Amino acid sequence: MDYDSFLGSQRWVILEIIARQPSSPVKISQQINTSVSYVSQQLKLLEAAGLVVKERTGSAEKGKPRLVYSIAREILQLSGLLKGLPVKKHVSLDAHKKVVLRIWALEDEGLHSSLERVYWRLEENLKDVGGIFVDLSKSEVLVISDSKKVRSDVEKIDGLKIRFVSESELKKVENLYVIYNPNLLEGKQLKA
Repeated sequence: MDYDSFLGSQRWVILEIIARQPSSPVKISQQINTSVSYVSQQLKLLEAAGLVVKERTGSAEKGKPRLVYSIAREILQLSGLLKGLPVKKHVSLDAHKKVVLRIWALEDEGLHSSLERVYWRLEENLKDVGGIFVDLSKSEVLVISDSKKVRSDVEKIDGLKIRFVSESELKKVENLYVIYNPNLLEGKQLKA
């Protein structure tokens, strides 16, 4: 499918909303300031394209069933114009690719290569890692782990402040960016 033309600005905005949190057509229409019927029509097209799925969540006002839409599958549309390698393709995302994508999506590009090295060093021991985060206010990497092996693997990465924290300490951080988090923390709204 050619997503470039299909995902016009309004459909893309709808996908962004439900990627952050599954939503009903009513909530989506309120967020983008348009009619529920327009949103419902766009959601039907997105569902037919296999990008969203709907789920009935029970009765809402006036006895009508309430529908909530969510992302059907995670994909990456990759476009690059490189010398000798023009590329345009869709990539299915596994856990590793999602972590790398989160690193690349971080606005502070100066952290990208260092964060990649942190992740690559920890990848074999992720079972001992409760999460990898960035405190955006301090450009500091926060790692949840009690493992001595994990600590020794990442302590000496040049140009990067790394601090090992507990989940309770992490909950106190205001400006937090998720790199790797196998168990999203309850009660804490985390950025992308």
